[in-house]
Parts: sequence; structure tokens; C-alpha cells
Amino acid sequence: MTLDSGKSELVYQGRRAQRADSRQRRKAILEATLRLIVKEGIRGIRHRAVAREASVPLAATTYYFKDLNDLISDSFTYFVEQNIEHTRQLQADSVAVAGQLTPEQMASGAGRRQLTQQLTRFVLSHIRNQASNRDNRLVELAFRHEALRNEQLTRAMRMANQANESLIIEFFEMLQFSDPQAAAQIVHGTILNLEYQVLNGAIDMESPLLERTVTLMVRTLIPSRIEPLTTSTTTQPELT
Repeated sequence: MTLDSGKSELVYQGRRAQRADSRQRRKAILEATLRLIVKEGIRGIRHRAVAREASVPLAATTYYFKDLNDLISDSFTYFVEQNIEHTRQLQADSVAVAGQLTPEQMASGAGRRQLTQQLTRFVLSHIRNQASNRDNRLVELAFRHEALRNEQLTRAMRMANQANESLIIEFFEMLQFSDPQAAAQIVHGTILNLEYQVLNGAIDMESPLLERTVTLMVRTLIPSRIEPLTTSTTTQPELT
């Protein structure tokens, strides 16, 4: 089973489940692993603890996952599968609002302001929704920290980041941005940082600073002049 997003692919490492009841049991084990991470962090993951949390026999966890690295890696892949839809929705909303503007509007200052306002609203909503789910953010941070010492998880984390960033890259490619990869790094990094700042209480969910930061990021990245979105256009917009 894989999670494919354009250029990146996340792959499950553990034993595959063929029957419906086996898939359900495997899913229960992965969900139990995520709950334990919220309660105790990655270091609390043990086959026996996961089996107890999932209400399955100990033999079930060792059957599907030969070691803890596979269990941790696959629980991360499952987590990404459940959560990447939020990034897809952000991309879809952004593409939709850009697509509603005519070539003339896209090339005008008024069109740029309209696009900036809408994108700012979408990103703010995304950050607030993500930060409001504290358990998911705790799980995400636990995986990120563990990836620094777990090579198998490092590879999975790298692919997950690429999967998210490829969605952002596609949007900037649509705008014919001169360096969509760098723009994706800025957007993805800023969103992750702001989610963390909201989570730890450094920035309030409704803080003007949150809105100012997102507004500045979007204004900086949206070109001062957006060329009509046609396949024949070759001129690259400049970064303001």
C-alpha cells in the first residue's frame, strides 16, 4: 500500500493484510500506536503496550510488524495518509480561487490583491484547524524528533514532506512562479512553525501577529505581475 503524490511515494514496511478482518486489525494496531504516542511519546511504543491499547493478542503486533522500527514507520505512514487531505484541500482551494480570475484580472494589481486576500484566508484557516487538533500535532512533532535518530523513519519523513511540498509546488507552477520549489519550502516551513507557535501558546489562535505573518508571506510570494495562465506564456514572473 502506498501514498502517492506526484513525485513522492510512501510505502508500508510491515506485513500486508489481505482479508477485511485482517486489515481492520492492522488498522487498530496503527491507531493504538498513535494514541500511545500522544500519551507517552515514541519511547512508549512497545509491542506489548500497543497490543494492550489495541485490544489484540501480542502475537498480532509481531505478526504484522517484525520489529518496532516497522511499527513506528508504518504508523507514521498511516498518520500521513489520514492527514494529507488537509494539504490537498488547501491546494484545491488555492487553485480554485486563482482559476476564477480572468487573465486580465490575474495580470492586474486588483487581481493580485484579491488572490492575496483569499490565499491568506485559506492559509490562516488551515493553520487554525491544524493547531486546534492538539493530539495530531503532538504525534507529528514526536515523529519529527524521532526521525533524527531513526533512519527508516527519516526516509518516510522525507517522502511525506515531499508529498506535501509537491502539492504546493504545483500551485506555484500554475502561477508560473520562477522558483516554485523554494516557494514551497517557505510556505511549508512557515505553516509548520506557526502551528507549533500556536500549539505552545507563543502565538494566540486569533492573534493579529498570526494574520500579519501569513499576510506578509503570501504578499511576498505572489508575483507583482501574474502573466495570463496560458500554455503559450513563457515569461516568468519576478519575485517582489
